[in-house]
Amino acid sequence: MRARTAAFIASIIAVAGAPAALAQDTVNPTPPAAGDASKVGPQLTLSKEIVEFGDVDDSKTISKMVTITNTGDQVLEIGNITVTCGCTASEVEQSQLQPGESTQLEVRFNPNRRTGEQHGKRVTIDSNDPRGASTVTLKAFVIPRVVAEPAAALFGQVIQGDSGTTQIKVMGMNEDFKVTGASIDREDSFGIRILETKIVEREHPKTGEIMMVGESTIEVSMSEAARIGRLDGQIRLETTEPSNPVLTLRAMANVAGDINSIPGRISLSALTPGQEFEKTVKVVSGKGTPFKINKARFVTTTMSDEDRDTIEITYKPLPEDSEEVGYELTVKGKATDTMRIIQGSVVMLTDAPGQRIVRTQVSGVVRVQSASR
Repeated sequence: MRARTAAFIASIIAVAGAPAALAQDTVNPTPPAAGDASKVGPQLTLSKEIVEFGDVDDSKTISKMVTITNTGDQVLEIGNITVTCGCTASEVEQSQLQPGESTQLEVRFNPNRRTGEQHGKRVTIDSNDPRGASTVTLKAFVIPRVVAEPAAALFGQVIQGDSGTTQIKVMGMNEDFKVTGASIDREDSFGIRILETKIVEREHPKTGEIMMVGESTIEVSMSEAARIGRLDGQIRLETTEPSNPVLTLRAMANVAGDINSIPGRISLSALTPGQEFEKTVKVVSGKGTPFKINKARFVTTTMSDEDRDTIEITYKPLPEDSEEVGYELTVKGKATDTMRIIQGSVVMLTDAPGQRIVRTQVSGVVRVQSASR
């Protein structure tokens, strides 16, 4: 009796457990269909999101590799790679990655002319990852082993024929440092020489520790024969610093001619056809050096010959009792029906050394009056 009862109970338990077992066997019996929410899509994963360069000197570009992996389950398309100032990045070896595939990206940093902790240096990688762009952040502390104060030889505005000098102090990281050679590529306008080298104090860029280092004084001079206009020369300094054996700086000046018009531009303002105009300026030597205007004419590339020839240029010496040395120059004419824009310059031929040609800009507008209704 007991045996039959036990068998009966066992059969009931078996029948009752069958639906649960059947349900367990049929959960997710097949892979998810396309468009299923469990799909990840393309997914860009970086081997590192922060690239630590540590302490670096400013002598050369440094780089590290970053691995890009598609950890999704659809094809990853890598698009534009953009960088901030001071950073560069190579093209990836593969712009399309299948699920599980990887490619390499070289991230570079140029520490030249930088110092201290570097912030905001990033490489941004666009892709079809639905999460958006990925970013690699660069960190570095730049320790310039050679510094120049000031960082350039700036002469500013200089009158032609004037000379002048400026000095640059160049320091290294040890007592043996010195500048062994100095040259400049604009020898027609600048001169350069090494004055002295001595031991001075320098604060370590990172620790603040006071160090005794070598300092060379460089003198850059302006030549009296420098031509008129903007001058930009490159200074080359040879040093004993192995990591930075050659330091390049700039020398800049804006050389103005001694002879100039006052005011510096002739403005005819707004004219109407048939309106006469006359403007007079002074053309003088800033240094009070006598000169002679041999010829003056109006030159333009935007007006017809007929309109140009209606503009008359005359000049005469300033009165003898004038405190300035130079001329009165007059631009005179009448606006024609065909004039619209008056634009050009009065070109003067002089006997001044180094300034045989002097130009004064001329501008104006001729407006045709609309007919009244």
